Amino acid sequence: MRYTRDEQGGVHMFVPGNWDYRTNYRVPQARLKKIADSYLGTRYKNGGTSRKGVDCSGFVFLVFQELIGAAVPRSSGKLWKLGTTVSGPEARSGDLVFFRGGFFNGINHVGIYMGNKTFIHASATGGVMYDGLDEAYYKKRFAGIRRIF
Repeated sequence: MRYTRDEQGGVHMFVPGNWDYRTNYRVPQARLKKIADSYLGTRYKNGGTSRKGVDCSGFVFLVFQELIGAAVPRSSGKLWKLGTTVSGPEARSGDLVFFRGGFFNGINHVGIYMGNKTFIHASATGGVMYDGLDEAYYKKRFAGIRRIF
C-alpha cells in the first residue's frame, strides 16, 4: 500500500487487489499524532469544522480528511454505526472512542484513541484536548471503541 498526493493536494491510497485492509491496515501513527496535535487548543464550536472552532465529530472529520482524504460522517451517532467493535486491549491509535449522554443516553460524543488509554477530542468545556478513558467522567459514559480504518 502507498499514498500519493495529486497536484491539488488530494491524497490517494493505492492498495493491491488481494490486500485485506481490516487485517493489515494501520493508521499512520506518527502522522495521526502530528495532525491531531496540531488542533490542540482549538476552541469548541457546535457544528464547527475549521481550525477556528470544531465540535467532536467535526474534529474527527477534519483529522481523517487530512490524514487519508476520507470524508467520515459529521455526527457521533452516524460514526457509531460504522466499522467494527474493538475491545479495549485490541484498541489501536486511530480507532474511535464513543460516549453516551444526554436526555436519551444515546451516543453523543466521539474522540480518537491515541494509545495507552488516552484519546484526543473536542470537549465542549476545553476545546481540543487529551483525556484518559480511566477518568471517572469518561469511564461512566463510555460506550465503546470502533475501528473504521
